[in-house]
Amino acid sequence: MSVRLSFDVYSCVRVYYRYADCRRCVDVCPVENTITLENDKIKVNYENCINCGACVGNCPTESYKIQGFDLPEFYFKFIEDDNNLISCKLNVPCLSALDENYLSALCIEKERDIILDIKHCQNCSIGKQIDLINKNVEKANYILDAAGVDYRVKTQEVGYEKPEIKENKRRSFLKMFVKQTASLAFWAVADKLPPIDESQTGDREFKNIVSEKVYPVKRDILINALSKVDTEDKYFEVDKIEFSSDKWIDSSCTNCSVCYNVCPTGALTSSDSKLKVLFSPSLCIKCRICHDVCPEKCIHLEEKLYISDFVSKKYKVLAEHVMIPCSECLVPFSYKGDTTVCPRCRQLEDELRELLKIGD
Repeated sequence: MSVRLSFDVYSCVRVYYRYADCRRCVDVCPVENTITLENDKIKVNYENCINCGACVGNCPTESYKIQGFDLPEFYFKFIEDDNNLISCKLNVPCLSALDENYLSALCIEKERDIILDIKHCQNCSIGKQIDLINKNVEKANYILDAAGVDYRVKTQEVGYEKPEIKENKRRSFLKMFVKQTASLAFWAVADKLPPIDESQTGDREFKNIVSEKVYPVKRDILINALSKVDTEDKYFEVDKIEFSSDKWIDSSCTNCSVCYNVCPTGALTSSDSKLKVLFSPSLCIKCRICHDVCPEKCIHLEEKLYISDFVSKKYKVLAEHVMIPCSECLVPFSYKGDTTVCPRCRQLEDELRELLKIGD
């Protein structure tokens, strides 16, 4: 069997935090027991895969790829084409491969409505993808509406079919002969070709999550499209989007560095002095790992994400610290102006007092 799907485990958010909530690839896969979650790790059964591309387009970090279908390549070709129709019989393996990033960007770049041909979904063996397709359309149209763009992604039962090309018998015979010859030539060298799924070869033993971050191509595609629109004072409601967010940090932050060390994309980072926690919505994928790992639970979502902040690719300061040595243990900690004893020493003192009370 020729495996066309590949999964780069080192791009998955679960490499950065194994208990991450993200399981989008599992949820969008239409074939049971193909992409599963086992012991907090993604497992792919390639023999079951039907190469629909849903995982490819909907993975926030683009961990999946299908040989022969490159989403960015499709995107740029479609922009140059006069056609505004997308169909599984024309230019994509399945409409579910296009998430809100690509769909909304296509409308903006082409300056017209985009039509998704859902006629074939009715009789398709993976027809249940229509729910995912409609959801992605809804999310894309929210982006367009919030950005003040008049164009929309629309679903229609077009029923596109590729036109039949009539050939004379001699040409058909020659074409068949060439195909057979090419096939024989391929299998003659097949054992010398590199494996299709290079990410599964096991050459790499670990990933340095602190220094090695993921940057999805579709993020640049969406930002470049939105940068061509007048988005002054326009914003997304954070609870209505899944592709990014805006955040704030309260005063209980201790500058422990856990949040930005495990951030998959580097949306959260620190200044060179390590005294500031910085954040860029342009890189955020709303995985919420930073919220989950924060010991103080001091990271919060803003209600709005201004589109100009998203497009700018700039970092803003979420927290700024003054570090002083603890008067007890001399270990540096974030000074809040109230005490010169670090939180750890204060906790030890509290525990000691409790023990003394028990002794009395």
